[in-house]
Parts: sequence; structure tokens; C-alpha cells
Amino acid sequence: MMKKALILAAAFCTVMAGCKTALSPPLAPVNCNSGSCTIPVHVENCVISAPDVDVFGQSRNLFWEIDRESAAAGYEFPEIAQALGIWIKYDPKGEFDQPDRQNKHKFKLHDKNSDSGKGTYRYGVRVKKGGAACPDLDPSIVNH
Repeated sequence: MMKKALILAAAFCTVMAGCKTALSPPLAPVNCNSGSCTIPVHVENCVISAPDVDVFGQSRNLFWEIDRESAAAGYEFPEIAQALGIWIKYDPKGEFDQPDRQNKHKFKLHDKNSDSGKGTYRYGVRVKKGGAACPDLDPSIVNH
């Protein structure tokens, strides 16, 4: 009985260690205090990492950029006809507009951050490698 419990415990630890590598590593939050801000995107083994973003002040242009290492590995934002690379999951007040895939490694979104639009918004990040899409990531933007 004890031997069975040890085998199950070892199997559980092995599975958990394997799952840990599939999680996206956290990136430090980005504070956006100026007219435009750059938000890094890293992808490894089709696992996306992108930070939460704190936005201060009105009318900010947010630029997500896939880092050089990820770009060299072939990761890119999808063309807009396929799907948006960055999108706001729920925006009832219309705070975000002008989505623009500027190139395959850079995506822009405008945040009005109006007085009535303060709060937290989940955003989606989608990248692909070749014709295959990676699982989406959904960090947050907080309008202060």
C-alpha cells in the first residue's frame, strides 16, 4: 500500500513539473505614463508571455512588440483578415479603438482612457508560427 502511494506521489510530481514548463513566465507589469508605450511579447514553445499594463492619462497608443528571440524563432501576429493579434475581450464603453497590425511583429491599439472608462480590461494576445496558432493569452490593462 505504501509503495503504491509513493509511486502515485512520484507520478504526480513528475506531471506537475512537466505542467510547470507549459505555463507562461510572468513579465513585469508595464506602466504607461506617456503618449505611447511598448509592451513586450515573448513566445517560447508556442507559450505566450505578455505583461499586465497600467495606463495613466488619456489617449495612449499601446504597441505590442514580439521580441527578437521570438521573432527569430518564427513567431508573428496573425494578419488582421485571419484574426486580431491583440484585442480587448470586453469593452462596453468603447475605450479601445484603431487596432492596427503594423507589421508581423508589432501591433498597435489606442486606449482613450476617458474619465468614464477607468477600470480593468482583459486583453487577448494571439500569435502564430507558420500556419499554426499558439494558445491565446489574456493579461489585463488597467485604466487609472
